[in-house]
Amino acid sequence: MTSLSRRTVLGGAAAALVASGLKASAAPVTLKVGHVLAPTHQFHLGLELAAQKVAAATEGRVKLQVFPSSQLGTERDMNIAIRSGAVDMLLASPGGASVHLKELAILDAPYLFRDNKHWEGVVYGPVGATWTKAMVEKSGVRIVGWFHRGTRHVISRTQPYATLGAMANQKIRVADLPPYPQVFKALGAVPTPIAFSEMYQALQSGIVDGADAPLDTILSQKLFEVAKFVNLVSWSFGAPGPILINEATFSQIAAPDQAALVAAIREGSALVTDAFTSGEESVKQKLTAAGMTLVTPTDLPAWRAAAEKAIPSIASTWGGDVELYARIRDQA
Repeated sequence: MTSLSRRTVLGGAAAALVASGLKASAAPVTLKVGHVLAPTHQFHLGLELAAQKVAAATEGRVKLQVFPSSQLGTERDMNIAIRSGAVDMLLASPGGASVHLKELAILDAPYLFRDNKHWEGVVYGPVGATWTKAMVEKSGVRIVGWFHRGTRHVISRTQPYATLGAMANQKIRVADLPPYPQVFKALGAVPTPIAFSEMYQALQSGIVDGADAPLDTILSQKLFEVAKFVNLVSWSFGAPGPILINEATFSQIAAPDQAALVAAIREGSALVTDAFTSGEESVKQKLTAAGMTLVTPTDLPAWRAAAEKAIPSIASTWGGDVELYARIRDQA
């Protein structure tokens, strides 16, 4: 299993650092980790697993205290606070993290990744290493891991989107982060940026007609109570979100414990990826049981074509390198 091999490799790396004679952290440190999802969400469970693993591996020298449901602020707030160290760590979206490094916004580009092997090869390979180095140098923030963010679809309150044309002029809640508004404008909708914590109410009150969301979020946030249709457009797969840490805080942790932290987050990431990959059919069944109708549009190639035509304009969100999209999309 791939997650087992990753743990073996990363565990070996941590052991090698200890064997090299580097001292462990002198004083215990508790890192506050924020995210915007509910405590029942797989993200929270993955971070809690990482907390257990790093505490055990460092004999309590490094602890993670995980705060779900925007307890440390909105994602935008946390991305500001992490630069000063007011927030130690956060699980960010690519668009949110792009305030530290523009290139990360490309991870939210439509129809970018084929499968788990594809996105893992990008973020854990040379591309991801380049991004980590650049972010530290530009923003004083480090990437210490990545979480799969599910396959994103579109939910709607009163009508299905059986074709691309059916979504024309529909108000769709999106994150107030690039490139979400640009993507949904290209798909013909009226993108309506609203905070994640206000999405349920916006759907319930009819401020928006629908919303962009992965299946697990629809379930965990009980959006089935305020929307009737899940339109299975699969416009985004994986879209890995980075786990960020303030670089000054990270540098105060001894190298063996840094390695243990990275390894623990990788184990949490494996849990999240496995849950999304193996659990999607079960989530669909639960949403159907909750009263939602699952709709597969009859013209999915049209959705892909519309989205990909927008890449030249969307590219400005990740720094203007239009060809970067094709390089990542076509990576073997």
